[in-house]
Amino acid sequence: MQSSTFPEPTSKLTGQSWATLCVFALPVLALTSSFGMSAVQLLILLASIFYARAGLLAWYGRHFHAMRGIVLAFAGFFLISVVRGVAAGRGWSSIDGPSRLLFALTCLGFIGWCKPNIRHFWLGLCLGTIGACLLALVQRFFLGIERVDGYTHHPISFGNVALAMGCMALCGMNGMSGLQNSRSLVVRYLPILAFFCGLIGSVLSGSRGGWLALPLLIPLVYLVACAQSSKVQQKLLISCALLGCLLVLAYAIPATGVALRIGEAFSDIQRYSQHQDANTSVGIRLELWKASVMMFLDHPWLGVGRDQFQSSLQALAQQQRIPVTEALKFSSSHNDALHFLATGGLLDFSFLLLLYGAPLHFFWKTWQQQPLARPPALAGMCLVVCYIGFGLTDVMFWLMMTKVFYVMMVGVLAGLCCAASRKPQG
Repeated sequence: MQSSTFPEPTSKLTGQSWATLCVFALPVLALTSSFGMSAVQLLILLASIFYARAGLLAWYGRHFHAMRGIVLAFAGFFLISVVRGVAAGRGWSSIDGPSRLLFALTCLGFIGWCKPNIRHFWLGLCLGTIGACLLALVQRFFLGIERVDGYTHHPISFGNVALAMGCMALCGMNGMSGLQNSRSLVVRYLPILAFFCGLIGSVLSGSRGGWLALPLLIPLVYLVACAQSSKVQQKLLISCALLGCLLVLAYAIPATGVALRIGEAFSDIQRYSQHQDANTSVGIRLELWKASVMMFLDHPWLGVGRDQFQSSLQALAQQQRIPVTEALKFSSSHNDALHFLATGGLLDFSFLLLLYGAPLHFFWKTWQQQPLARPPALAGMCLVVCYIGFGLTDVMFWLMMTKVFYVMMVGVLAGLCCAASRKPQG
């Protein structure tokens, strides 16, 4: 997206090297370490400050029109969080999470301006997903952990992010990713291996809700197939067949726990519908969703307050509007949309729609208009769609790890789109 007349970094080799390191390290360390994402975010922030006067700020000005939606979503939600935090008397400590959205915009600019080697991003994404799968296998079969959680300390977060990384890695099948031109057969098939590793990580985490995202990805898989050569399409067909076999095996093998978890889900739904039993895994979610709707109807514009979910839940029980169940111990709705509506009302919910819609619009527009940027654009769409699916049964934007992964990966992928494009989008 840069013309030869635009200023480059004072040391292009150094800037590209740091950016390449960052796009490789972020996916590699996301699930295989407890510090990786924070370290990469700090490195990008420091590099952005260092290169600000060398032309990075001017880059933002030239490309603002293309990325204005993402800026509005991330910066707007940050500003609203500051105002709400100060108004509620919670102090500046309450904006630590929302501030990560603002910092993610530095990822977009730094990556887009320095133009890292995109091949290293796909390698990092594949290796990070494979590494997460190996970690999950060790935890499950050597350490005896029933629901693996990696370094996230939360099985649902681990499983969902692993699945999202695997789906994004599959976008590296595109010939412009840099992997398909490799002489190594292993490198060319890394995206497929990473995809299956992401599925395995999700299965071993026992996160049933994450599987709801897979049907939503079917249109994107179709886009991948249409844009590929016949050889790549053949690989994708083989992958789909292997996926079917893997799902059947996962259900048939008792050690995976898949059949047990699916059976429990149907049993929980039946117990809730027939006996109003809200003390099961699914029953608790259904009860939380019902309570969230009540909170929203009582406070439709601003919600009950971002830190007031559990106290509001207790209040509903005291008013005998909901029964006393295990659901009263939870501090979130286990659904992104309902949690935003309950705790932040229509104001916060509008920003949730922006957090989904603005990146999705940017990546879709890039896919249509910039053929060279299609691999990261498709990966970006996969990320957003996955998070929409995950948000049906969990609060991805309430938990710090999953929130930081989303905003940083959106920033990196949008930056890679800008770096791969020939001209700014208008």
